Amino acid sequence: MRIIDFDINSVPTNDKDLVLCLGFYDGLHLGHQKLIKKALAEGYPTGVMTFDIAPAVLLGKKENYSLTSTYDKADFLEEMGVKFLYIMHFEKDTLMVTKDEFIERVLKPLNPRKIFVGADYKFGWGGEGDVNYLSRFFDVEVVELEKVDNLKISSKKIRQLVEEGKVDKAATLLGRPYRISGLVVEGRGNGRKINFPTANLELNYTYVFPKEGVYMGYAYFLNRKRKAMICVGTHPTLNQLLKPIIEVHIIDFNEVLYGREIYVDFVSYIRPVIEFPSFEDLRLQLLKDEEKTKNTLQ
Repeated sequence: MRIIDFDINSVPTNDKDLVLCLGFYDGLHLGHQKLIKKALAEGYPTGVMTFDIAPAVLLGKKENYSLTSTYDKADFLEEMGVKFLYIMHFEKDTLMVTKDEFIERVLKPLNPRKIFVGADYKFGWGGEGDVNYLSRFFDVEVVELEKVDNLKISSKKIRQLVEEGKVDKAATLLGRPYRISGLVVEGRGNGRKINFPTANLELNYTYVFPKEGVYMGYAYFLNRKRKAMICVGTHPTLNQLLKPIIEVHIIDFNEVLYGREIYVDFVSYIRPVIEFPSFEDLRLQLLKDEEKTKNTLQ
């Protein structure tokens, strides 16, 4: 897949067949996947155009936390078969672009033979442009919003579920477990003292943070997939921190991963993080958590 970065003053031109999907696509959930699969079914090279930051962030409507980084999106889209990822740098000047300017300065140079959008797609200053207006200028296919159990799939709903620790429910809307990635950095080594070494993650993106607690899931590193226990919290029993961090105990693994990037999938919530009377009490609980993780995950 080819990745093309640009801004409003340096839009690339295209003179070949291209089917284009428009949207921010945070999470690349089942609704997004449905739209992109329809575009791929056209049989022409398919591109996705997104922004490097959600417009709502610059408008102050939401905090700068997302379900997927740009790199996550690139990985997922390449797996789907998308050929081009257009990433438009979004800044305050871009907010002022009208619907007609967006069409003239961005979409016409990209020259798509067909555009795919969700039914709620908006563009231009103040969201003044909609799918009906876009259809005046291009061949547009509008994909209706997807539902699961009569619940509309939306990035907002998934973010809410993750923040509530309901990662299993979030997975049903995402079509896969909620995933974050980060660099393994050196911690205080407290986990190793009780025979539960952890990989401390320094996140490389402003991900939506799951609710504090212990989770079961998978860690991916060095082309391996391993069962893992994931702790989101301030580890109150072992030198409590001021803000929560993410620590990953990779089951039946005791090698050093400092400086490595790993991916972590959250499968399900096990229990809250609490302060234990002693390190030994904590160790005994972690043994139970580990056994549960081993027996539950495939």
